[in-house]
Amino acid sequence: MLKHKSTEIPLGKLEIDEISDVFSFTPNKGYSGPLPSFLLYGHGKMTESESVKMWVMDRAPEPHNEIIDSLIHKIGETTYNAYSFFKYNKGRFTGDKFYVEPVSTC
Repeated sequence: MLKHKSTEIPLGKLEIDEISDVFSFTPNKGYSGPLPSFLLYGHGKMTESESVKMWVMDRAPEPHNEIIDSLIHKIGETTYNAYSFFKYNKGRFTGDKFYVEPVSTC
């Protein structure tokens, strides 16, 4: 679930299938708080999946960061993978208050 720190009500369901490279978002009609850029600005010439994927991948450190090797090691990876950083940080980013909370599947 995609959430914002200002409320317990989720924005909606963020689904990511990294293997198939499919990213989607199903909004929660009961949410009325701040919105992430992929919802604020629409998709333009991108598909919804591409727009959501760009937002997710932009939440990782740049691959050319001077300390990227130590960051990769810190999250338990051996090579750079933006999605691995997204999962490790639970979608958090220094520029906003959005985060993801896994949905338990029983």
